[in-house]
Amino acid sequence: MSDLLLLGGIALCLISVVVAVVQLLQTQPPRAAAIMLVLGIAAVFAAAYLGPQPFSLEQIPQAWARLSGGVTTTP
Repeated sequence: MSDLLLLGGIALCLISVVVAVVQLLQTQPPRAAAIMLVLGIAAVFAAAYLGPQPFSLEQIPQAWARLSGGVTTTP
């Protein structure tokens, strides 16, 4: 569950940047982008809270490998 929240939160944050640029180019206030950014940050914090280990940047590729069915190796 924490892997889904982590990757989903990161995806929402990245998409919010694109949405903000598009809305600003259309001279609209980037309300949808701000909402997506807040939801993405909340999802990342929820993933860090639910995860069994302390949160680190190394967990992002490991979470992707676990969800896509790849093998993860721990040093």
